[in-house]
Amino acid sequence: MMRRINSLLLLIAFFTLMPLVAGAQEATTEEDLESTYVDIEERMLLFEEELNQLYALSRFQMNIDLEMPLTSQLLEAVSGRLSSLSQSLNSFTTRWNTYSQAQQVYIADNDSLLNMSAQIQQMQQTVNDTLTSRQQQFDQLSAFSKAEQFIWGQDKKYRTLYKQAQQYSLSPKLASQLEKVKAEESNIFSQAQEYYSQAQQASETFPGLEVRMKGMEKKFVELQSVSAKIQEMEYKPFIQRIKDYLLGLAAVAILMMFVNLLSQKLKQLKAAREQAKKMKESMMGQKEYPTI
Repeated sequence: MMRRINSLLLLIAFFTLMPLVAGAQEATTEEDLESTYVDIEERMLLFEEELNQLYALSRFQMNIDLEMPLTSQLLEAVSGRLSSLSQSLNSFTTRWNTYSQAQQVYIADNDSLLNMSAQIQQMQQTVNDTLTSRQQQFDQLSAFSKAEQFIWGQDKKYRTLYKQAQQYSLSPKLASQLEKVKAEESNIFSQAQEYYSQAQQASETFPGLEVRMKGMEKKFVELQSVSAKIQEMEYKPFIQRIKDYLLGLAAVAILMMFVNLLSQKLKQLKAAREQAKKMKESMMGQKEYPTI
């Protein structure tokens, strides 16, 4: 009889305490979930702070002027900085993707964390775009520097090609060698044209390169002129060369004659203008008498 009473009391106690235990467990679960949200938010704030620092560093300016000329040292410094920032962004992207995917369930279930995640992704894209823009600017500066080195470095080569083309054009037996010289020169000038075009684009982006671009343009025009002469060279008989030479002298003589005639005409016009001016001044100096 006593056993039955004890068992009944135990059952009553069990069913009485069970809701209390369940409530305590539920409260504990909510506290744990809230603690998890707080931990995730703190970690995401650290990610956001790191990203803001990267963004600030990525906004450096590349101004080329007299105070900061384009030099190999400057290019190396910019290249090193871009490389360091790119590595930092790649490291951030790897760590952020790993963490956000691991906490995806919690982030998706919390509006605040979801908004923070969207902000981090947006800022991440902004940093990436900024670094891409800086890389493009650096590529333009690097291309300009290479263009300068190439175009200014062709004088000796073009003198050699021009002399060779002249020699090979003296005999029909050397026609094949002349064509080789022309082909080599054509390839060099094609490279010069490509470099020159890239340099023009860079000078439009960086006004500080204007003076150097004008110097490069002058040198490029010189190369272009020599290139045209080399490509026009061909074997001509001696008599034809004499005729061309005489025609050239005649053209020069005619041009000089035209210049002289023009100069004389201008002098005559100037003299007539001065004479008319003096006559007008003398007439103005005469006294006028009244007439009846």
